[in-house]
Amino acid sequence: MLRLGMLGMWHTHADGLVRQIAAHPKEFQLVAAHDPDPKVVAQRRKAWTPLAGKFRIVDKPAELLREPIDGVVVEGRVHENVRMARLAIDAGKPVLLEKPAGDNLDDFRRLIDAAQKRHLHVQMAYLFRYMASVQEVMQRVRKGDLGRIYFFRARLPKDLPSYNRYVEELGRYKGGIFFEMAGHVIDMMISIVGRPGQTTPYLAHHHRKGPRSFIDNGVAMFGFEQAWGTVEVPALEVAPRSRRIEIYGTEGALVIPHLGSGHLANKNIETVEVFRSGQRDWESLRLPARPLQISDLREFAACVSRKKRPDFSMEHDLLVQETLLRASGMMPPKR
Repeated sequence: MLRLGMLGMWHTHADGLVRQIAAHPKEFQLVAAHDPDPKVVAQRRKAWTPLAGKFRIVDKPAELLREPIDGVVVEGRVHENVRMARLAIDAGKPVLLEKPAGDNLDDFRRLIDAAQKRHLHVQMAYLFRYMASVQEVMQRVRKGDLGRIYFFRARLPKDLPSYNRYVEELGRYKGGIFFEMAGHVIDMMISIVGRPGQTTPYLAHHHRKGPRSFIDNGVAMFGFEQAWGTVEVPALEVAPRSRRIEIYGTEGALVIPHLGSGHLANKNIETVEVFRSGQRDWESLRLPARPLQISDLREFAACVSRKKRPDFSMEHDLLVQETLLRASGMMPPKR
């Protein structure tokens, strides 16, 4: 059993992780948790105690790090998370870190350096990595089914009815909604196409409401040695099932027509559209959906116990974060 502490309880994805911990008591246990906001603590205690049983709420991170735990999950506010993760690393605890990896690349780089010096595992919690549709796409790309990939496109919108909440939660970040969401698919893009040589952001406020400083419609263009990539993140979406991944190569193409979400309704079947050179038409694959986040927890457990090498290296996660910050206008664009 992997005994876990949680620093920060605020993030939306924290609830899903705790539910998976509770659903697999032979594998995981939530020992203790901390958040600096008493309102967050009260809400989470009420929601999680019936699921996860008794776990301690501690007043300070140092108290949590003295608990008998094997690793720390960091699920606070983005600008606080890297600092809390560093406390865990300095205490000798491996970390499962919520995305994005803070809002300052130097802070994250120092965290990774500290972890590597102490031979500790840091894993990013990118929600879509282990979805059945994403795994199918990644396996086919690695096998070379598409030939030479020349275009990657991702669209990851957020719903317009929740607009005011996005402004409240993300208004402090220069990249707005793009910064919050784009890392999910930049993670996939870099896994498939590699390091971009160029990153050009197009970030705007297009809603008639809200502060003009809030980025609610972002697009970024990426240049690779032999490919282009685009990522689109609006906070203005009213159409359902409009999250989409498209990958095109010289021998075929793959499309995930609806990527789903960690906290919206997800269907039990995930679809991948496949085309191979020589076929008459597209083929539709219907894949049984996997519960989100349990695979992330199992990957973390296996890496912490040194039973396997990480599926995504810390160097990969550092490159994803650098690319995200450049694409979000939070670092100088790389041209």
